Amino acid sequence: MKKKISIIFLTYNSENSIQRSIEAAKKITNQIIIVDSFSTDKTIKICNKFNCIIFKRKFINYSDQRNWIIKKLNLKYKWQLHLDADEILDKNLIISINDIIENEKKIRCFLIKKKYYFLNQKLNYPGLNPWHLRLFKSKTSTCEIREYDQHFITKFKTKNIINGHIKDIDKINLSRWKTKHLKWAKMEANEVFNKKNLLNIFNNQDKRFKNRNYKNIYYRFPIFIRPILYFIYRYIFKKAFLDGYLGFRFTFYQALWFRTVVDIEILKLRVKSIKKF
Repeated sequence: MKKKISIIFLTYNSENSIQRSIEAAKKITNQIIIVDSFSTDKTIKICNKFNCIIFKRKFINYSDQRNWIIKKLNLKYKWQLHLDADEILDKNLIISINDIIENEKKIRCFLIKKKYYFLNQKLNYPGLNPWHLRLFKSKTSTCEIREYDQHFITKFKTKNIINGHIKDIDKINLSRWKTKHLKWAKMEANEVFNKKNLLNIFNNQDKRFKNRNYKNIYYRFPIFIRPILYFIYRYIFKKAFLDGYLGFRFTFYQALWFRTVVDIEILKLRVKSIKKF
C-alpha cells in the first residue's frame, strides 16, 4: 500500500536554508526525501539530523533531477510535494495540504502560491507569476524538459490552494545571486538561440503556461531594447515601484540586468555561429 505523501527537496550546499524548510515540511509528513548533488557543506549533516531519506545524484539539470525522483517515488507514495531547499511552507498552507491529502477525492493536482523575497526582504510586487504546480498525486505530473525556467506540468485539471503560501527565502548576498543568474542566462540564451521549447506551452492544458506566450512576443523585440522595455513594464505597470528601493533593485537586477546578460549570451552564440561559416 502506498504511503500518503512524500516531500522532496533538491539540495546543493543548502546549509543556510534547508533546516527551516525541513522543520515546516515535517508538520505534514516524516517522509522527507533529499536529492543532493554532492554538497560539500553541512547540508547532509542537517538532513541526517531530521532522519531524511537521502539520495546523492550528480546534477545534470533541474528537469533531469526532478523527473528522476518523481519516477522513483510514483509507486511508493500517493502524493508528492516538490520544494526547493529555500522554500518554507507557512502555517495556513500546512493546514491546507494536510486537509487535501486526507479528504480530496477528485482533484489530483494543486497550484501553490509563492511569496518572493530578495536579499532576505519580502517583495509585495515582484512582478512574477506567483502560482506553481507543486502538489500532485503520483503518476499525474512531470517536470518539463528545459534548461531554465522549468515548471511542473500535467494534463489533469488543477486547482489553486487559496489558504497559505510558500515563502521563497534565499539567504544569499547580491554577489552569489548574480553568479546564479549568470549561469541561468547562458541556459536561457542557448534555448532561445536554438529555438527550443518556446512554443511547447500549447501542448499543456494548464492555463498558466499560456503566459509564456508573452516570452515569445518579448523575443521578437530588438536585442538590448527589450530588457529596457521589460524593466519599464515590471517597474511601472506591475507596480514594483511600490516596494520602494528594494523594488527598484530587484526589478533592475532581475528584469534589466539579467535579461541584458541573456541578450549578450545570445549575441555571442550568433557571432560564434557566423564564424563557423
